[in-house]
Amino acid sequence: MARGIELDWVVIRINTIGKIVAVGLTAVLAAALLVLVHYRMNPTPDVAARRAIRKAERAQYRAENASLPESWKSEVVQATQQLGDAKTAYGDESFDQAHDLAENARLRFAALAGAGARSTVGVGQFHSIDGRVTIQHVGSSGWEMAKPRMPVFNGDFVKTGSHGSAEILFSDGTLFNVAPNSLLEIHHSDPTSADSGTVKMVVGRINVSTGRSSSMVETDSIETRIERDSRVAVDVGEGAQDTVVSIFSGRAILRNDTGQQIRLGTRQQIAATTGGSFREHQQIPKAPDLLGPVNNAAFDIRDDPLIQLQWSEASGARGVKIQVSRSKSFPLSDLDIDSPVITGTKAQLQAIHPGTYFWRLASVHDDEIISEWSTIRRFRIHSPEHRQVIRDLDPPDLDVAQIRQLGHLFIVEGRTEMGATVTINGTNVETDNRGRFRRAVEVHRIGWNDIVIRSTDPAGNMISRRERVFLEEF
Repeated sequence: MARGIELDWVVIRINTIGKIVAVGLTAVLAAALLVLVHYRMNPTPDVAARRAIRKAERAQYRAENASLPESWKSEVVQATQQLGDAKTAYGDESFDQAHDLAENARLRFAALAGAGARSTVGVGQFHSIDGRVTIQHVGSSGWEMAKPRMPVFNGDFVKTGSHGSAEILFSDGTLFNVAPNSLLEIHHSDPTSADSGTVKMVVGRINVSTGRSSSMVETDSIETRIERDSRVAVDVGEGAQDTVVSIFSGRAILRNDTGQQIRLGTRQQIAATTGGSFREHQQIPKAPDLLGPVNNAAFDIRDDPLIQLQWSEASGARGVKIQVSRSKSFPLSDLDIDSPVITGTKAQLQAIHPGTYFWRLASVHDDEIISEWSTIRRFRIHSPEHRQVIRDLDPPDLDVAQIRQLGHLFIVEGRTEMGATVTINGTNVETDNRGRFRRAVEVHRIGWNDIVIRSTDPAGNMISRRERVFLEEF
């Protein structure tokens, strides 16, 4: 019996030890797993940087082996240089800097590798450029001249000179028109996504036209969420000046650092101090309609030296301001005319020098509240020796390039006679001093759609082109 009791005691002891060992091993494995998960989720700076570099190298391989247009090869080179800077920073034990550089390089490689035959990479591209416009790519200390169709990426800075302006088209169809003397940062959260375009304004003015997506403009004092189908201007003054937000159509929501929100609708304007406090919002008057002279009118210095401008009176405005310039970007430092407030609906200009001039008007409510600028018209002044003696009966030339698709957007571009007026599906399109034009046309009907491009010269001769595009269901 004693042996039986001893045997039972031994059996019980062995089972107990087995349970303890099993529980201990389970605890050790669980702890090791937790440590591993924590290590993976919270790597040390050197490990995080090393992983980011490896991911960027894999993305680099895919981008270098992708079928890309020749004009995009420079983007691969710049991303490669950025990856090299990340490796240098890692060697110098600047792990946080190495991680950020490698991650930005990876995103750029990924955008390029995934572009395929699409018409843009990054978060958007320069749609048009007038005058001096420069860009500083993320991770670079130098500035380079911006070019049409050049992609923009998260973290890039864009700067316009005193005679420069640019249009940036985001992949969601949002169009940013950057005024002269402006500095902004492309502040998108993920360059590979098709979410709404986002920029951070440092100084200057930007006009935003949204399509079927919203957009965001941030400043040091406030953020402005611009809703779809809206036209909004954000003006950031230098130094201690206010940030002014003007809603010309649509809606926007403004928010400061304290969480205070202001909702604005069509033709409303509000200013925010550098500290983010909102002033009382104001009503913006309607822009005047231009009545005469017709677009591209020609005047002879000797026979017709006086140019009569006419416009409609806008309700609620006490007058208008007139600007005349030889540049359609109307740089403040190079205006031929920047009038004080004029009452009435007529004004006369004295023709002095031959050339092509652009003019526009804005209604004035008081000294600070003005409407958006009217549509731009141009007129030409010529001297007697350049007078046209034979009536022009020939339609203008109109060349349309192959239309490129970007989702629901179709990029229409071409060239026509200098001075001709171009419309696309009935909407006026600006042309440069060589007759070139470009516009993004938004299409929503699945299947075949017609795009009609029409050019009318100053003599009234007209020519049309009809292009068919096919929209697949995404």
